[in-house]
Amino acid sequence: MRHWVPHFSLSLALSLAPVVTGAGSAASAPAAPGPVEAFVCNQVMGVSVTGDWFGAGFEDGIDGSRWQALWRSHAFVELWADPASELWSMKPSSPCALRSDNPDRVIFTGVNWEFKSREAWEENLSAVVATIRKKYPGVRRIDLLTMLRAPGNHSCGSEMTVVEPYVDDAVAAVAARFPGLVFAGPKVTAESCEVFTKGGPHFTDAGMAVVARLYRERLLAH
Repeated sequence: MRHWVPHFSLSLALSLAPVVTGAGSAASAPAAPGPVEAFVCNQVMGVSVTGDWFGAGFEDGIDGSRWQALWRSHAFVELWADPASELWSMKPSSPCALRSDNPDRVIFTGVNWEFKSREAWEENLSAVVATIRKKYPGVRRIDLLTMLRAPGNHSCGSEMTVVEPYVDDAVAAVAARFPGLVFAGPKVTAESCEVFTKGGPHFTDAGMAVVARLYRERLLAH
């Protein structure tokens, strides 16, 4: 099944990149915010497996009032890139106590297995960044995540548990284009293939809790 790929121009995303001006100017590029406690609302975004690990104990032991999730099955990166997509009308699960409608940090998981080049990923991730900035004008940090990797980034039986190098390269390139705002998220890797069902990318019931712990540890340390 093929998915629609919008022809977003990189010039649109570049036009929204931080503009560096003189010291003290309101238009100066933002400094990288500090630890997670510096953010009032951290919004995790992605596909169904994102919602699976978030809802399987990700908020255990942390301040859940600062975290929320926005996800849907088959919510591929090109759909998030489209500001007219119905995805943007969804309400987050476990909403933040404050700024739920305008989170100051977004952690976006980009998913699409039909993009086979760095250029395709760069264009769509850049468009996602542009759309996030339009939808959430108060955002101060955007982290770009990939899918959970199988151990050693080698297949557990499905290509969907392997993140190709050109995806990581595209993430790094987009982060470099928006200094102080966009960051390459941690490369989260499964401890064993046992967390996956049928080789992935979906998780077993027990695996969801394990993956929730992995993401909690990596995101809090990032």
